[in-house]
Amino acid sequence: MELRLVIRPREPAEFPGWSFPTLDVEFDGASRAFWMFYKADTPPCFTLQTINDIVDVRESLRALFRAADPEAFPVRYFVMASRRSGIFNLGGDLATFADSIRKGSRAAFRRYGHAAIDGLYGLTQGFGLPIVTLALVQGDALGGGLEAALAEDFLIAERGAKLGMPEVAFNTFPGMGAASTLTRRMGAAWAEEVMMSGKVFSGAEMHEQGLVDVLAEDGDGVACANKWIAGDESRFSDLRSVAQSRRACLPISYEELIAVNDQWGECCYSVGPADIRHMDRLVSAQRKKTQARNKTTSS
Repeated sequence: MELRLVIRPREPAEFPGWSFPTLDVEFDGASRAFWMFYKADTPPCFTLQTINDIVDVRESLRALFRAADPEAFPVRYFVMASRRSGIFNLGGDLATFADSIRKGSRAAFRRYGHAAIDGLYGLTQGFGLPIVTLALVQGDALGGGLEAALAEDFLIAERGAKLGMPEVAFNTFPGMGAASTLTRRMGAAWAEEVMMSGKVFSGAEMHEQGLVDVLAEDGDGVACANKWIAGDESRFSDLRSVAQSRRACLPISYEELIAVNDQWGECCYSVGPADIRHMDRLVSAQRKKTQARNKTTSS
């Protein structure tokens, strides 16, 4: 498989009826919130298609902004969420990782990593648009899934959500932005503890640590997010000011993300056969878990 992004922005005139292979999108005119959901029937990780779709969402919103009077831009909030039962996102595409390592496809591996950084960097910058970004975590947000959530301006998580960086289990480390976002939010010592321990934290624990901005009760995540973004122009202005201040005080550069990602790629190529087999087992477990939850949801 050729690991390259093919960017195709949707037409501004078709907003909000855009469609994407791995994402559902909705626009709430009352709150002016653009919701992006990971589809329930797609792989629970960041396949290249999912990364491509996120970049397409970014470029579609940018095209929409350019096509209209800036004062008339309809979107105030961007919300990343998931329709998967019990799963937000489980991170990198381990099947692709294992296959690339076995084949010695360093160039393909590097292209995947850089594509992921392209998508994540846009999130850390609010797509370069006058919006506030928000992640709503319901269920498991692991590895790259948590990294994507941390790239938003604000993070809401349900009490029983599971958040963590399990990469140490196969002798690698988080390479899609965790070192940058965790260090800025929580300090270097705690960031290293999260990344190197492999511990999975609950939403409540992460809220106590200050990583989660708003804690929702289990099952109430969407209602909590809707309540949080409800309000007038003054509410939006206040939240945007906080978001802009965070970005200004703790800027994240594309070059920094790429440098860490390249180090991560080299680390992945140093893993042994046992680590690759562990990746295979995790892929199998993820598929079984997703299939079981999809059956439960549809029954």
